[in-house]
Amino acid sequence: MGFLDRLSSPESVGIQRGIRQAQSLLHEDRPEEAETLIRQVLAVSDKALGPAHEHSATARVVLATILYTRGRYAEAETEAHDLAAHRAQRPDDRLALAALALCALAVREQGDATEALRRQDELLPFYERIHAPGHPLTLKLRADRAHTLNRLERYEEAEAECRALLALAATSKEPTAEALARKAEDALATATAQTAI
Repeated sequence: MGFLDRLSSPESVGIQRGIRQAQSLLHEDRPEEAETLIRQVLAVSDKALGPAHEHSATARVVLATILYTRGRYAEAETEAHDLAAHRAQRPDDRLALAALALCALAVREQGDATEALRRQDELLPFYERIHAPGHPLTLKLRADRAHTLNRLERYEEAEAECRALLALAATSKEPTAEALARKAEDALATATAQTAI
């Protein structure tokens, strides 16, 4: 089976559908069902398309996200790190970037906010170059970084970052701008409460 045949194969279409369903289950706050489904999708994708295929990599990012959401931070970090390492040879790989950003969050939740911030600072120039400075994924990384700054008690920096993010979100036409604004507002509330003390 050639490359183009695999893209339009019934397995490929089913894998894409399964990934979307798992993401929907996660957004509906049904993480156990999402994990079960994405593991099934991943098994089919690895067998039918191979672990290096874009669909398999996407399924792995979804799995790592589900593990993170379920509070299984070490597992999420391992899954995301393995994916990023596997895709490291691909320049400007967006899935590797997403996996590395998830690794940073997992590291933060395991108690190492200093390392998480180092990783987020390292990733930010790549996000800005590959996605653009105003892209929702770049802004999400910056919002996550603001929360990390709060964990490190660097409240003035977090406050400045949040105010910049809120200004960008207010002018954005992106559908995710509202969620980004809420995330920035949460970080800003923490930062301003702490600087007032």
